[in-house]
Amino acid sequence: MEKSIKIKAKMLGNVEISYQGKPFTIERNNTTKVNQLFQMLLYFPNGLTRDQIMYNLFHNEEIADPSNSLRALVFRLRRALPKVGLPEEDYVYVKRGVYKINPSIVVDCDAIEFEEAAKKALACEDAKEQLLLLQAACDMYTGDFLPGLSGSDWVITVQVRLKKLYDRCVKQICELSIVSKDFKTVYEVSSRANNFYPYDGWQTYEMQALIELGKPKEALKLYEDTENLMFEELGVSISPQMTRQLDLLGGQIKNSTDMISEVKKNLDTSKEDIEGAFYCTYPNFVESYRYIKRVIKRSGQAAWLMLCTITDGKGFALDSSDRLTTLAEELSEAIRLAARGGDMYARYSNNQFVVLLLDITQEDCVLVQARINENLSKESRKRYIKYNVAPVNLQSAGTDEDTRELNDMIQGEK
Repeated sequence: MEKSIKIKAKMLGNVEISYQGKPFTIERNNTTKVNQLFQMLLYFPNGLTRDQIMYNLFHNEEIADPSNSLRALVFRLRRALPKVGLPEEDYVYVKRGVYKINPSIVVDCDAIEFEEAAKKALACEDAKEQLLLLQAACDMYTGDFLPGLSGSDWVITVQVRLKKLYDRCVKQICELSIVSKDFKTVYEVSSRANNFYPYDGWQTYEMQALIELGKPKEALKLYEDTENLMFEELGVSISPQMTRQLDLLGGQIKNSTDMISEVKKNLDTSKEDIEGAFYCTYPNFVESYRYIKRVIKRSGQAAWLMLCTITDGKGFALDSSDRLTTLAEELSEAIRLAARGGDMYARYSNNQFVVLLLDITQEDCVLVQARINENLSKESRKRYIKYNVAPVNLQSAGTDEDTRELNDMIQGEK
């Protein structure tokens, strides 16, 4: 070949294959079999055997003749590349059952470059040099490997390997930067990682950095946002490490007049027109529940718990769906308007809300349920809501069993 052909393959995050700065797509999108074959050949420079390629492409499908299907895909790929603007060339090189991109073709693949950079950075023994190499590697990582093909086994294998490398690089940067007290870097790196993977706990480093940078308000908001995310999306508690960060934040706030003024401003709701029950996250509900039990034990007030479960209309809990999302939003508003200002409620899971009703009898609970039903916009939706009530056990207030009836009621309806 007189002139080398250089193909740039971006496979991390948004997939883009380009030649001479111009992106191109074979056939209709990046997930067709022809494109999958092309992406495989671009990513594996040493090639793959016929059996490996057939397994990667067809193992979940019933193909009568995989070998013939592969030959057809290779033919289509060879014919398609010149049609999208590449020079005439035999791009697929086959020798002794191994398929690879023609060795004369130069391929720049970001996934390969990231893996090489990450391994080099993690192996570096000089702390200062390692930090620079780690930062360069992390900058190269822009998301999951071929995210549109996450259902393919070979793609998942590469995704997991590259993500583990990225995780190790981010953690090492954060740990090195904490030692050198460079919390600006800790925040920038962990915040970027959190944007990619919000369920992986990078908020712990992010929150620590915000506290050390003297930004308690932002740290508190991050904690609250993370708490909501974990409970509403996954139904799990926030990490113990992040809870410890909250304790540190509390100590910082004590000495911050501006922050205290801000908190007082946020707590002062006297000028607001408050209507209906108080909504909070489930962790806050549990802590408030334990405190309220102690208070009403002395006053002798009666209190009841009510669990509202969204069902399929036949008594079974409704699984995730667009209908569930609509019903949950409407049920939340219906509960708020049906209960009183002194009552509180929280969303326990995708299909359940728990309500604490104060100074009320069991008969009154039925009236609250009726008001909730009245607040639902469509008569037919009333049959989708299942109610369970249980009295608050005041005798367990202040003991290790003070949330037992709450847990028993919720666990019994899972």
